[in-house]
Amino acid sequence: MLEKIYLANPRGFCAGVKYAISYVEQVQANAAEQIYVRKEIVHNRRVVEDMKKRGILFINELEEAPDGATVVFSAHGVSPSVVEAAKNRGMKIGDATCPLVTRVHRKARRIKDTHQIIYIGHEGHDEAIGTMGEAEMFLVESAEDVIQLKEKIDPKKPLTYLMQTTLSVADTRNVVDQIAKTFPFVEHPAKDDICYATTERQEAVSEMMEKIDAMLVIGADNSSNSLRLLQLAQKSKPHSFKVTGADDLSKEYIQNNEITILGLTAGASTPQVLVDEIISKLKTFYPNAVVDLFPGSREDSMNFKLPTNLLA
Repeated sequence: MLEKIYLANPRGFCAGVKYAISYVEQVQANAAEQIYVRKEIVHNRRVVEDMKKRGILFINELEEAPDGATVVFSAHGVSPSVVEAAKNRGMKIGDATCPLVTRVHRKARRIKDTHQIIYIGHEGHDEAIGTMGEAEMFLVESAEDVIQLKEKIDPKKPLTYLMQTTLSVADTRNVVDQIAKTFPFVEHPAKDDICYATTERQEAVSEMMEKIDAMLVIGADNSSNSLRLLQLAQKSKPHSFKVTGADDLSKEYIQNNEITILGLTAGASTPQVLVDEIISKLKTFYPNAVVDLFPGSREDSMNFKLPTNLLA
């Protein structure tokens, strides 16, 4: 029987997600016309549905919006070709890209003419697509992928690497180690690109492992950082699981796996309302379960200021 629920901290919305959501809300508040957002503003269905209820339209491609429309790019960023296409159609552009992703884009532009670039990321992820549009790059997801590049990298030309901001810290370290082993001449960046929020949320999960029976991760199926949290937890606690909402919870799963102390965390794009709903559902299953913040938890205090001019 479930007796205790420990809440990880930090969990849920990161500064980049808060920035993107606030950005769209401000654009809508200042605009008289219809607002379009290209792709999911962040990878969470609840967030997207709430915006739809407020009249914001989501599109997959620019062609779905009329010429001259106001279009906001999502937190994951876009490639220069998308920006150019929007300008060519006279669109008013809002860029809600997380500033930490924007930083990676700037690095790519700065080195694209001087270096070969390996990009550590997940194929098809919105952030990876946007960043790789800035320059020619070799995408790798694993140490094995790095080895396959041996015949493609020119040892006479400078080489460096960039990475998706939402990756697993431990897995990325393994890939970087393989890059250094395979290409001893590689230039290591002064700082990696994994964002503070991803790192801190993974550290918070790691610190809880010895005190819990399983970790519950709340996050969307297409949320990279949520999936990395789940993978990290399952390495130590195989019965750890993920849900997208309260309807996914199963009392039988908790009982069958004899989970007495449950850790709870949420991906960086998961709103607090989902966390609250899931805790309420768990309490209906186990009314006597005690909910508490995990000892030693710290707050996520970073914030990004919105730009003065929201549209270009």
